Amino acid sequence: MKRSVQRRPVTCFFEQDPDMALMRRVTAEGIGTLLLMLAATGAGLTAQHLFRDSPALGLIASAGVIAGALVGLIVAFGSVSGGHFNPLITGLQWLAGQRKLDCTLAYVAAQLGGSIVGATLASHVFGSGARIAAPVAASWSLIRSEVIASAGLMVVVFGRARSGRTETGPFAVGAWLASAIIATPSTSYANPAIALGAVFASGPVALKVSAALLYVPAEIAGALLALLVVAITHPLHLAGGRSAAPRGVAATGAMR
Repeated sequence: MKRSVQRRPVTCFFEQDPDMALMRRVTAEGIGTLLLMLAATGAGLTAQHLFRDSPALGLIASAGVIAGALVGLIVAFGSVSGGHFNPLITGLQWLAGQRKLDCTLAYVAAQLGGSIVGATLASHVFGSGARIAAPVAASWSLIRSEVIASAGLMVVVFGRARSGRTETGPFAVGAWLASAIIATPSTSYANPAIALGAVFASGPVALKVSAALLYVPAEIAGALLALLVVAITHPLHLAGGRSAAPRGVAATGAMR
């Protein structure tokens, strides 16, 4: 008699197969973050050229490009690595006990490396003809903006993950990001890898080193705030101690 094996459903922000070789998953995270940073830098440079006299239209166009790129990348790589491309997502999963430390560190290293390579590559793609904007310097309003933007993004990511509606993940994240880019003064980096990669970027996305080093702790603070909000609104345990893990996170194999 054959033993039936229950297949774990495809999830978003969690790998489809946590036993897949770590190198494969890390490669997906690195390439995904590289392409996301390439799209963000390229969108800014293109919008700066096409909408030179209308920065507002340029911002709207950039928001659409970046959000669209992120949705596509999550769909492409989500089943392999979870499609994070953001150390905040990976780090919060580790804090929640859903990811091992070695996997977390490998993901974050790949995300940081991919972002730096993506920013550098974008500058080479556009060449010497690219118009280079002055890097953004940090102010308290921008730092507060990053706290809010990061908290909002993590609420969407983890609220959606715990709700069990896996198919909506890429689109929910893309919709929030497009909105936050337009609605927040800092244009919602909300990602330490992207913020640090922006130090190597050209155009509107570029940041000064001092700004990036202030944005990163602000983003981490926002992510921790979001974790508290999600823990209250979407608790992992029901009355009586019974586990209410998100769909697709089995009791065996939840730790990656």
